Amino acid sequence: MIAHVDADAFFASAIVRKNPHLAGKPLLALGMGGGCVIAASYEAKAFGVKTGMRVMDAIKLCPRAIRMPADFHEAARASHQIEAILRETCPIVEQMSVDEWYLDLRTLTGGLPRNLEEWARERQRTIAARVGLTVSIGVGPSKLLAKMAGEYRKPAGVIVLGQSIALEPFLKDRPAAAIPGIGRRRVIHTDAHGWNTAWDIAQAPTEELRRLFGKNGVELKEELLGNSLSGVAAEEAPPKSVSRTRSFRPTKDKDLLWAQLLKHLEYTVLKMRRDGLSCRGISVWVRDGEYEGGGANASLPQPACTADAILPFMRNCFLRSHDPERTYTQVGLALWHLVPSSAPQYSLFDTPENTERDETMQKTLDGIHERFGRSSLTRGSAMRVKTGTAVTVDMSVY
Repeated sequence: MIAHVDADAFFASAIVRKNPHLAGKPLLALGMGGGCVIAASYEAKAFGVKTGMRVMDAIKLCPRAIRMPADFHEAARASHQIEAILRETCPIVEQMSVDEWYLDLRTLTGGLPRNLEEWARERQRTIAARVGLTVSIGVGPSKLLAKMAGEYRKPAGVIVLGQSIALEPFLKDRPAAAIPGIGRRRVIHTDAHGWNTAWDIAQAPTEELRRLFGKNGVELKEELLGNSLSGVAAEEAPPKSVSRTRSFRPTKDKDLLWAQLLKHLEYTVLKMRRDGLSCRGISVWVRDGEYEGGGANASLPQPACTADAILPFMRNCFLRSHDPERTYTQVGLALWHLVPSSAPQYSLFDTPENTERDETMQKTLDGIHERFGRSSLTRGSAMRVKTGTAVTVDMSVY
């Protein structure tokens, strides 16, 4: 059996933890730039506010909502504390995000508890007492079912499939859109076939699912039926991609968008290099207030792990994505097809001396950023993004 532990309204709850006087009030935790809701307290959700909603839309639904920037440092502290509690009783814990974990309950000391619901309630009480946050816990025979169970009765819910509720009535009570991986686009296909519930998809013809969704559709059906295809990872695997996106107030300022993108490049390259990886492809996207816009991808001729090597491709993708007539509220960057870094890869289009210079400069930047923070040293063109005091490096290539 697998447990899924998910912190409730995490970033909003982290703010309340640090500011107890906000408890019980409608609260919006805002992302960088303050244009997007990344978490809302349940008092705000009662008015219809949802994660990812524009702040202006959230305020229309809940005019008295308190708006505060997300406290990422406090959230990180809370995340570490929750994970430490989970690891006290379960040897194999896989962190999926800052507020979400999977546990392999077969590895619990003393074996699998007879009463899994009481085991989950005890974990909730411990986390509430020691961390000050609530979590929802779902338990099922597969990761997919455990996650769906955990989301069933938020906040502070506990569902153990086979104890709290049987599998068939549970899946019949969940709409197809509640299945992770279906999404709005796929719901169009499931609705067209009359598959309105998770149970309908679990009983759908395998070949039809393969035709519509490929191999993922077949695997999804197996997971819904309780056949675990991917266990809880005992060791964290290297990431396949690293990305960063930020929302901000509506703007047509191309230079400001580019500055945001340069800050994303600093972040993603540093994170990628910490894992000893290089990328073979990049993606850039820009979005307006309706989360619409452009995007472009680029495959690199050879693996790259320095900002200078990635920059020309990022610039090209940005120019292909940007429309000067549109107003944007978000820009993002992803580095993908990550592979282990090896010796410097020399290019046919550049000299070995330049390649080695780029690597030396990048190592110097890495050291400064690790010691003094990413905002301590930045490119001149990125200075329009206010992230604190920084030293400016003037490089014409930027």
